[in-house]
Amino acid sequence: MGRPSRSEYTARIRRLVDRLRTDIRSGELRSGDYIPSEVELGSTYGLSKESVRKALDILVEEGMIVKIKRVGNRVAIPAYAQGKMVDAVQDTERRTILRFAYYPSMDTEVNMKEAIAEFESANPSIGIQLLPTPFPVDYVEHGIADVITLTNWDALKLREQDPSWSMLASAPHSEAAHPLLYTPFLGPAGRTAAAPFVFSPIVLCYNRQHFMSCQLEEPQQGWTWDRLLHTSRVLSGQLGVIGFAAHMQSVNRWPVFLLQNGFRLQNGEEGDAVDRPAFWESLRMARNLIYQQGGAAPFWSENDADAERWFREGRVSIIMTSYFGINRWRDTGIDYGISELPGLKSDSTLLLVTGLAISGKAKYPDASRALVRFLCSPKIQSGIRRSTLTLPAHLEALTIRDGLAGNRPQREPDLNGIWGKCKFYSDLQLGTKALESVREELKTYWSKLEDETEAGKRLDMLID
Repeated sequence: MGRPSRSEYTARIRRLVDRLRTDIRSGELRSGDYIPSEVELGSTYGLSKESVRKALDILVEEGMIVKIKRVGNRVAIPAYAQGKMVDAVQDTERRTILRFAYYPSMDTEVNMKEAIAEFESANPSIGIQLLPTPFPVDYVEHGIADVITLTNWDALKLREQDPSWSMLASAPHSEAAHPLLYTPFLGPAGRTAAAPFVFSPIVLCYNRQHFMSCQLEEPQQGWTWDRLLHTSRVLSGQLGVIGFAAHMQSVNRWPVFLLQNGFRLQNGEEGDAVDRPAFWESLRMARNLIYQQGGAAPFWSENDADAERWFREGRVSIIMTSYFGINRWRDTGIDYGISELPGLKSDSTLLLVTGLAISGKAKYPDASRALVRFLCSPKIQSGIRRSTLTLPAHLEALTIRDGLAGNRPQREPDLNGIWGKCKFYSDLQLGTKALESVREELKTYWSKLEDETEAGKRLDMLID
């Protein structure tokens, strides 16, 4: 078939607009609902993304939908349907409906849908509208969500924009979580903006069969990165695999080396940051781990999942990962172990925490708090411990050793001894924008397209 004529494109746009307009006026699409994605609409109506946007612009001008950055297109409030539409947060039986925005990966990492089903069963007067999204904070900002999941990275970004946490209500507090897990969510006067839900330190994960095949000692506490580099060369040389892999560009990976070397900005010293030995010693080790593994080609990845997938396939012997990522092979037969990270000047690690936060504009604050308390309760936290590899924030649930499902590590560190080694992004005193900018500039350095002197000139301007 040939390319559709302009008149055919115009007719398709008209059909799309008419269909959406009819669905909104009839109540098929209710006030506050999101219409299908631009990609889905384009596929359905045979239109390019640009043509779909032209169609949606017509409805925006008519006041029927609103475009929300990084979220989607939502039916406007108030909506049509002869003034009889029901508000999106309640159904016809006046059941309280909470809107819960959460990271999509949590369906696997904590079995989120099952946990929510348990909440609805225990609280029949409350229903949950699940909103999986990479950007839960945006959903609060635009008034779309009542409760969200919040990582310590997103919390740091939000606090830099709004130090008072005005967008979020105070979260329920519990003595069941380790005090350190509250640190990323503390605001002025000790107000807690999120309740700790799950966490993970950055750790090593290794293929025990590979180590046994090469008669190598498994990673131990007290290892250095040089020791790991030597081991990875042996694994690579004898097995033809990549000895060690990490998505080094990840903000959850390369900052570890700075933290282990005690690097942080000090007041009045920002301009000299990249001249300090601790800075380049850290980044040099990260680059050595990419290139100095013997015959193996450098490992380049798009995200953390690439290294985890290659490990699952047996093509990588050791990876730098988290307990969240380890869930990707809980249904496999891999014989694996977990150990603390090797060290530089210290054996510190980066601590990742995901909390539960409540919108300051939540329509049902009591119900929202009830949801947060339920997800942080011993029942749900114990379920997370037993059915996933993710670490629950509830300390008693964390100690459970019986009835653990899935493929568990044959060796792992004592989590009770790891708290004193945990650091946060904020310990670098760089700020999220600076960290992201430094990461982008370091890609050239890690690719060996420039040396430390060349990279330092540009980096100095970024963190000045």
